[in-house]
Amino acid sequence: MRKLHLISFILLLTSSQLAFAQSHTDPTFNNLLRKYNGGWIAGDATFSVALDSVKTLWLFGDSFIGTVNPDSSIVAGSHFIRNNAVLQDGDSTRTLNGGTFSNPSEFFPSPKPDSLWYWPEHGLVENDTLKIFFSEFIITTGTPGFNFKYTGAVIGFFSLPEIVLLGSSRLPYYDLNGVCYGNCVMKDNGFNYIYGRKETDTVTHVAYPHVARVPVGNILAPWQFFNGTTWVSDPAATKKIGNVAVSQQYGFFKQDNLYVLITQDIWFSPKIYSFTSVTPSGPLNNKVLLYQTPILYPTTFTYNAFPHLQFTENNEILISYNTNGDFWQIFNNVEMYRPLFIRVPLSMIDPSFPTGMNEPGEGVKQGSFRLFQNTPNPVDSQTSVKLQLDRTQYVSLELTDMKGNRIDTFVNLELHPGIYTVSLDLHSLKSGLYCYGSGNQYLKLVKN
Repeated sequence: MRKLHLISFILLLTSSQLAFAQSHTDPTFNNLLRKYNGGWIAGDATFSVALDSVKTLWLFGDSFIGTVNPDSSIVAGSHFIRNNAVLQDGDSTRTLNGGTFSNPSEFFPSPKPDSLWYWPEHGLVENDTLKIFFSEFIITTGTPGFNFKYTGAVIGFFSLPEIVLLGSSRLPYYDLNGVCYGNCVMKDNGFNYIYGRKETDTVTHVAYPHVARVPVGNILAPWQFFNGTTWVSDPAATKKIGNVAVSQQYGFFKQDNLYVLITQDIWFSPKIYSFTSVTPSGPLNNKVLLYQTPILYPTTFTYNAFPHLQFTENNEILISYNTNGDFWQIFNNVEMYRPLFIRVPLSMIDPSFPTGMNEPGEGVKQGSFRLFQNTPNPVDSQTSVKLQLDRTQYVSLELTDMKGNRIDTFVNLELHPGIYTVSLDLHSLKSGLYCYGSGNQYLKLVKN
């Protein structure tokens, strides 16, 4: 399928090519949520709540329950529900929707699922209870797929470790200030900070971030709201914490002495950005483009990136983003509606943040060789991959699909110190997203 050409270069790469650490795909998590888990096969939202040091609960919005054929089409007889959860325990996963496999119902139920439903937001564990924010929506007139309206936030309470629904409580604040709370919950200095979004234009639906806080220990205690200057008890006094338009999902976390916002550019833009602040209430500065998602298929788009801090490794944070497209085409290719994961070096967000195993610009470092992003990328038919060796060693590089299945090994030989270019002829490879590398870290490759 490919012609491989190894060419040793005498000249080193220029300093501009070695200037910055790079975001890269994470095939481990892409593969984790593509394993059989007893029901869930695709969905969006992709929030997560760490339950302890081993277990994480993944939360999804509209979801397919069923099984998938080897060609990625959905087996006939699947079901579609409005929210779902998947429990991760180490390397294993298990679906937690209601009902049965053949007759599933939502993880967080609705009394009228045909006209009123709940989509998950973020959550927290407090007093041995799992507390999850859910956004309530009702069906309206308009374009199918977008004919719904937000009506308020509800907190669902679940027992631990059983994850059984104990009850729920509707929050009063949306009716008082128009903020959709629950985008992210961050614990800091004795408070839980609850981030939300407020639309400023009913036509464009552009939203800006707002924040409230409550003392740790009782999420239902009276909240305080940031009014642009200080914290007050009046919900109507809330002000946006920055002139940054945010997607319907965004993340907020503390790193060292800074606070970080992660958001995907609106609407359905492939660009994922970070902003930083010296306080949990803004203002937001230092806009950095972290990643531009590939568009895998002509009718798909990506949206709602979200960070998962419990999986930070080597000073790289894990970020998910959702993919979506023509609803009926999803039945033929479930990959159109599955989340994807990337790793972002903290040093990309702010140079004061610690670097990981790789110094800035090293690409992916495997033992004592460095693997760099292929060019061009996306690829029409041919592309080149560069690697740099510090010592004589045996090198094996493979090309895989997003499930981690090996397609081919394109380097498998002993090489001496130097910089090499591998030319790949990929004209017979079908369009899609692939990974290349070795060990436990890979870079992504997009085939047009």
